[in-house]
Order: sequence, then structure tokens, then C-alpha cells
Amino acid sequence: MTDYVDTVIVGGGQAGLALSYYLSQQGREHVVLEQSQSAGNAWRNHRWDSFVLNTPNWQTRMPGAEYRGNDPDGFMPRQEVVHYMEQYVEQFHLPVHYCIRVTEVEQNSRCQSYLVRTNRGTVTCARDVVIATGLYQEPKMPVLSADLPQGIKQLHSDAYRNPGATAARGGAGSGKRAVRRSNC
Repeated sequence: MTDYVDTVIVGGGQAGLALSYYLSQQGREHVVLEQSQSAGNAWRNHRWDSFVLNTPNWQTRMPGAEYRGNDPDGFMPRQEVVHYMEQYVEQFHLPVHYCIRVTEVEQNSRCQSYLVRTNRGTVTCARDVVIATGLYQEPKMPVLSADLPQGIKQLHSDAYRNPGATAARGGAGSGKRAVRRSNC
């Protein structure tokens, strides 16, 4: 059985949520399909522990939810960004469906629509599909990294969480760094 919706938004990050907000304001039927289990996945799981925005809080401007805190010239830490996005989805009752990964989008020229297939085996027919998955979702390791000696620790920024991740193998001062190969 195939469901129909006017618009499917693939990706529940900032761009997908902002578009969902505007479609909701216009009363347009839509759904946001997000592969992670909660809002703010990139901020929650792909930023180091002490990460803060590099723009002042007053520039935090998701549509309809501008920053209203008591530190407009401060810099929002990672956990506050995650909380902000979770609240955004709740505040505007955005139709975000979690743990659904889009596996295929096929144009249906007979009906001037698209068929959107997911990892759950569901198919949704939509007049419009917006891909809002972001540009940098897969960490990339330079090819030359494979040629570095095994004693050199390699850690992609996506895997970095805190200074403990860079600790030397064999104790402090050993001069060797542990290798960590990315699965990318």
C-alpha cells in the first residue's frame, strides 16, 4: 500500500526543519523523514564535547524561534543547540518521523509525482521531494593516509570528542600515536 503526501522532506536537520516550519505555516501537507532517532543528530553525535557555535546567540534564527535567552552575545554550546532543535520540533508540532532512511526516490512520470522508498519497506507517493540531508554527512579520509606508518594515530574530526581521543599509545611521552582508521 502506498501513502500519498504533497511533500516529502528527506532529512530532519536545520534545513529540513526550517522548510517543515514554512510548509506548516502554509497548511501544506508534508512529512519529514529523518534517519536518526532524534532531532539534532549532527549536533548530538558529530561534534566534539566542548563544541560551541562560532556565531553569537543572537544570530541563532530558526524560523519562528529566534534566540530569546539572556546571553545574546554568548556562544551556544553543543548541548543547548541539541535542546533548541528538539524544542523546535515540539513547539511547532513538525511532522518528523525518526529512524526512517530513504533508500530510493523514483520519478513517476505518469502521475507527475515521486515514489519514495524507505528502509522499512514503505513507499510514499509525493508531488514534491526535497533532499535536505546536508553536504558533509560522510567523513572523508585522504587517500594518502593509508601510506602513513602504523604508529601514527589518525583520527577524523567526526570521531573526535575530547582530548582523551588523542592520547598517545604506550603512555605519555612515548612519541608514538595510536592509529585509528576511519571506516569511510
